Amino acid sequence: MAKTKDLKQKYPKPVWLKLTEDELVKLIADLSEKHQPAQIGLILRDQYGVPTTKVYGKKLGEYLKEVGKPTNADLKNVEKKVEKMQEHLKNNKQDKKSKHKLQKAQSKLIALTKYSSKRNKK
Repeated sequence: MAKTKDLKQKYPKPVWLKLTEDELVKLIADLSEKHQPAQIGLILRDQYGVPTTKVYGKKLGEYLKEVGKPTNADLKNVEKKVEKMQEHLKNNKQDKKSKHKLQKAQSKLIALTKYSSKRNKK
């Protein structure tokens, strides 16, 4: 993990950036209620002119941990994918390719849940 000092030197604060670090943390907390981390980064860049959160020496995931929001976006995406495939297979029972892809997605979901539970124990 990079040190705070290293990140601040690597990413100097742009002249146009008016947000302080406290305002950025509040903004990230508000956005984390509705959006995933990747979407938060895009919103910060496009709407608020923040090129990267590393300007203040921390990554977006570290800010989310401070706020207390989990960052397991991969798990959520795979869960959504499995649900969509199950809905599709209810209507299309003969779709063999989708059945196989559903099995693969379910095994991926199981593997991700095991991984995240082990990682959270540490």
